[in-house]
Amino acid sequence: MLTIPETNPSFGFAMHRYLVLGLLALTVSLGLRCAQNSERAALDEPITPPGTVEREPYFVWMTDSSAVIRWRTWQPAQSGIRFWTDAADTTELLLDQEGRTHTFQMLQLQPATTYSYEIRLSDTLWSKTAEFRTFPVSGSKEPFMFLVLGDTGLHNPQQLGLAAHINEETPNFLLHMGDLAYPDGTDREYTLNHFDVYAPVLQRAPLFPAPGDHDLRTNWGEPYIEAFEPPGGHDSGSPLYYSFTYGNARFISLNTKDDPEHAERYGYLGDPESDQYQWLLQQLSDARADPRIDWIIVFFHHAPYSSSTGFGGHGSHLPTRRALSPLFDGYRVPLAFSGHDHDYQRTRPIRGNTIQEEGQGTVYVVSGGGGGRWTFRGTGTDWFTAEAQQINEYVRVRIDHYDLTLEAVNLAGEVFDNYEMSIPDELRKPEIQLAEPIGLPTAATAETETSSATTTSTTP
Repeated sequence: MLTIPETNPSFGFAMHRYLVLGLLALTVSLGLRCAQNSERAALDEPITPPGTVEREPYFVWMTDSSAVIRWRTWQPAQSGIRFWTDAADTTELLLDQEGRTHTFQMLQLQPATTYSYEIRLSDTLWSKTAEFRTFPVSGSKEPFMFLVLGDTGLHNPQQLGLAAHINEETPNFLLHMGDLAYPDGTDREYTLNHFDVYAPVLQRAPLFPAPGDHDLRTNWGEPYIEAFEPPGGHDSGSPLYYSFTYGNARFISLNTKDDPEHAERYGYLGDPESDQYQWLLQQLSDARADPRIDWIIVFFHHAPYSSSTGFGGHGSHLPTRRALSPLFDGYRVPLAFSGHDHDYQRTRPIRGNTIQEEGQGTVYVVSGGGGGRWTFRGTGTDWFTAEAQQINEYVRVRIDHYDLTLEAVNLAGEVFDNYEMSIPDELRKPEIQLAEPIGLPTAATAETETSSATTTSTTP
């Protein structure tokens, strides 16, 4: 007969305790695995966009009679815009086709005029009202102010701190010296490190960039070109260099990248036979001969004169100096901006590679302290140095007819360098009587990723 041995009470209690602990450990393990699997699944799933608009409206181009605005939505959507002045009716343009990138050309605008606008977010929803001001007619002596910044796109505390001041400024436009999106100039980096950061100021003033080396790393600069090239391209025939006029000043943006692969694809500025060099010659000649133009200001990425030293400091970019300085000397260019070195520098007036009296040479300004990394980089001085600081900064420039004032602004919003210059008497052109602008009917055109159309709808 089978007999069952008596169970030891202490033994049974111990087995029960071990069983409970084992089940508890198994439950915790399964819970952790489920949590990990859930987290991994969440990473693989599309992230729900925080809002309708991925890139807030920004101006791709502007003149005295037109403005080109662009924005991007997270999902394909029908687009539309309406704009007006206090003294004119509302123009409304709608597109039935859907797309993610929306570009509208507002044409036949009045010069030096403030316009209000709203973009269409859905069938029934429009954005908050924003404003922009068109450029004055060419040759206008109306005072104006613009900002200069460069090497910004790292999305670090330094960039964001400067951006807080920049977004409170009221410039007529901005110039950017390149490297808008680190490290590779990808589409996503432009959204996060540029458009998100400067959205408040970009919705009311155009930004004109020059390409930096980081901007051209992804697909030969395709994200940069898609973000900033206006419809129909630039008059230069290239997406990487162009010019524009504001009042009595001609601004020329250049592409100074010089590596062999880039030069083979886009040409190199240092080659006198290149399209860009010949185009620049024509631009400088036209601006110097134009009775409406008093100022010629050129901007680009690589600094012809730089005293940056130490690990990672680039210093003077001699190929750019050899290509540009003789032209600036010959056509009496008073001011040139660049970046590349992550600091602020201003030279004395230079002509023929020697220091000149005020007004008799080109002043070269490096504004590369917009937020890019500068660890281990140093800024020294050289024979051409008037001011040099390793500092996060941007530059505020005011032009009033023949006079220009430059202010460099630090992270605290304080001006740490102030410089004034004037057009010398022998280069001052006689004033001409500007014709009154002719009132024209308002028109607009629009483009999306998938379609383009032209239409005008004016309502009271």
